[in-house]
Amino acid sequence: MITPFTRLGPAYLGLLLVAAACAETPTALSTATDAAPNRATSILAAPPVSPWLRIVDGTTGPGALYRVYVPLEWNGDLVTMAHPIRDALMPVSRTNELYMDSLATFLGRRGYAVAYSSYSRNGFAVKDGAQRTHQLAGIARSILKRPPVRQYLVGFSLGSAVSLSLIEQYPAQYNGALLLCGMVGGSLVETQYLGHVRTLFDVAFPGVLSGTTLSVPFNYMPNADSLQAAILPRLPWLLALASMRQTPLPYAPAPDAYIPTLVQSAITAVTFHARGIGDITSLAHGKSPFGNTGVTYAAGPLVPLPYPGWESMVTGITQSFDTAAARFEMNVAARNYLTNYYTPTGRIQRPVITVHNAWDPIVPAFHEDSLRQIVTAAGYAGNLAQTLLQQYGHCEQLGVDKSIPSWLMLEQWVRTGTKP
Repeated sequence: MITPFTRLGPAYLGLLLVAAACAETPTALSTATDAAPNRATSILAAPPVSPWLRIVDGTTGPGALYRVYVPLEWNGDLVTMAHPIRDALMPVSRTNELYMDSLATFLGRRGYAVAYSSYSRNGFAVKDGAQRTHQLAGIARSILKRPPVRQYLVGFSLGSAVSLSLIEQYPAQYNGALLLCGMVGGSLVETQYLGHVRTLFDVAFPGVLSGTTLSVPFNYMPNADSLQAAILPRLPWLLALASMRQTPLPYAPAPDAYIPTLVQSAITAVTFHARGIGDITSLAHGKSPFGNTGVTYAAGPLVPLPYPGWESMVTGITQSFDTAAARFEMNVAARNYLTNYYTPTGRIQRPVITVHNAWDPIVPAFHEDSLRQIVTAAGYAGNLAQTLLQQYGHCEQLGVDKSIPSWLMLEQWVRTGTKP
């Protein structure tokens, strides 16, 4: 049994840093100097042991950087990848997450050409990401010297929303999509969840975070150690926060893991909120992208409680949230922006497979529930297959070994027309 005052180990804090960046160590392939837009600027030598004949770098759009991998033996098909969110204040670069490059290498060994692009901007770049990713088809075609027979999309986290938007809009161009750890329920689902967590966190742990739900100091990064030190002495408040319908913090259910993962999920959510709210507000032209006027904060089932007798205390705290929570009104134009970029229509006319961790602290698995409801209501449930993995973590915890089986299912589904 873990006590409320146990310090989380360095492994958990390390995972927090990974989550905050939503990325792993970039690959050793460095970028070349970029020249004029819309043309290849360099051809890199393929590593000695790799499936690639050549690797072509270039620029497209206003500052986006692309890379196209040409396999030794091309099977005629193209896979376009869309990367996860990157901190808005980081420079745009072509460096990539390790799990993306591992999957690309696997695909290359099966003869696929692979293309991906940075977006023109970092941050909540769903709109720009869709534009830059869609451009890759024409760029890859010019490099490969003939059009691909089939085109697939692979998206990670925010990039899953990018890929989902493209396959919904262009079913004649894309043959299938694999969406990993994805923001597939839509931008509103994600941004409102983070806003609710920040709002109720301020009630549970007053004065710990700088700013407010709608106003965070520029370049503010919450300190994980400080947040942990503030949370653990008030553990009943965390358990209450995680039990609210609007803020179901994900946790691994094992007795020795649920409190550490609850703490991690809370810290991850408020960190992502702090790093992203200013960027999202700027995309919405300074208008409020979060609202909770008219929302009744109410508890669902309580999360596990570490001690007998805590139920009445935690229940009492949940009942206090609705009265104590600050209230914010969402601007109509901001809502429209988040709806357009992007809320799924559910009209998926091509095979789509999603893979999600059951306990994802960044993009919670309720995104999958939202997508399934939307797709079913639109009448296209036959084109959606969803896999839920019983593990904690975001994209970095999926790994290529977890994504390969789903890719093979998608490949078979597209080629045979038979749903797995």
